[in-house]
Amino acid sequence: MQQDGVTENVIDMDLFLRIARHRMMDHYLIKLLRAIRELNQEELWRHPTEQLNSTGGIVLHIAEQVQRSANRYRTAMYVSHGQGIEEYFPDTGISPGELASMVERVFSEWHGAVSQVAVQARHAEDMHHLFHLIEHTGYHLGQIIDRVQWMTSVSFQFCQNGLNERNLRLLIENS
Repeated sequence: MQQDGVTENVIDMDLFLRIARHRMMDHYLIKLLRAIRELNQEELWRHPTEQLNSTGGIVLHIAEQVQRSANRYRTAMYVSHGQGIEEYFPDTGISPGELASMVERVFSEWHGAVSQVAVQARHAEDMHHLFHLIEHTGYHLGQIIDRVQWMTSVSFQFCQNGLNERNLRLLIENS
């Protein structure tokens, strides 16, 4: 498509949504649950230093953003939550099992909501929103994985065990 002498790339929104759903559900969620389940309750809510958030707080921060994203797509419009989540890292003290169940529920709700998005009726703003969600989740997931491996001396080896870009791409292409 040519516009003002510039060639525009046509973006396949359906493919973008499939990539987003699979990355969140088949990579990030699996890694996050594995990390949560590796910790005991004391480790989950420990603050490495006075200035750093607990691992559980970071998980709840991710879950809040995913929940807000689900709300956005469930209502097919932007939902104002009054304030951002930049400082939302609560310490609830719930067990790793309870936290894992809550995270699974939130991600599942998000998957259902984003799966219902009518692609043709959506805007580029939705693509920006999804890209930010994925980037933000990946950033904090990296923190969590690093922290859990440091606390427990467990080496997850996700890539070596099949949770890698090549297999994600195959999953997307075959879905």
